[in-house]
Amino acid sequence: MRKRVESKTKGTGLNAADRTQGTGSMDKLPPRHPSWNLWQGLFLILLVNLVELPMGWLKASENLDTLDGFLHFLAVGLGEGLLYLGAILVLMRLLRQPLKGLGLVKPRLGFWILGIIVGIFLFVSIGLLGNLLIKFLGTPAPQSFTEAVKGVKYGWQFLLLILLGGVIAPLKEEMIFRGLIYPPLRQAYGRGRGMLLTGVFFAALHFDLVRFLPLFIGGVILTWVYERSGSLWPAVLAHGTWNVLMALALWVQR
Repeated sequence: MRKRVESKTKGTGLNAADRTQGTGSMDKLPPRHPSWNLWQGLFLILLVNLVELPMGWLKASENLDTLDGFLHFLAVGLGEGLLYLGAILVLMRLLRQPLKGLGLVKPRLGFWILGIIVGIFLFVSIGLLGNLLIKFLGTPAPQSFTEAVKGVKYGWQFLLLILLGGVIAPLKEEMIFRGLIYPPLRQAYGRGRGMLLTGVFFAALHFDLVRFLPLFIGGVILTWVYERSGSLWPAVLAHGTWNVLMALALWVQR
């Protein structure tokens, strides 16, 4: 009886790493044949930006050292996260696909640990690369999140920024770039070039030329985490760990 079960298992051509973790499904993640294409993912990003434009959400936040400026920055960050989540839910609904198709499935414990390790690695390595680039390209304009952290006056403000930068922003960006953008690129160009192109999109859509290379490398590594784990959550954890460590470093240095 045992041999018969083993024979059936071998006949599927799948191992534990190929299965969708925590769902009992035999579908592979990232999806090999996504039901959406790259243009639909890019159109979703464009649509959200068109909604944000008349509301002034695409402008750099000002007066982040004041309470009003801080609350405005926080509201924009939360609002943008909700906009993207709503747009993704609508897209997946139209495609009649569950959110687990974006990789939102439970990974094994080891991949949670991998996410933390990768997040620490990104903080250290990308930070060193950024410092090196500053010597050649000069100091770029500070990001709004950096100014918000430096302008914090109360502990509750810092905790809300940790929530925004460590949870909401990573989940939003991973669902977009690793969840939506990577699978069609993987299908069209293969795993390796798909990862590289996803890194290009991740860096380019941050609209920051000086930080392009660090963001590109970070984007490729985060895509690898998704590919390796078969779940989006370790990439979200790695991204969040990276952001939280940067916020803590800024908090200590301010």
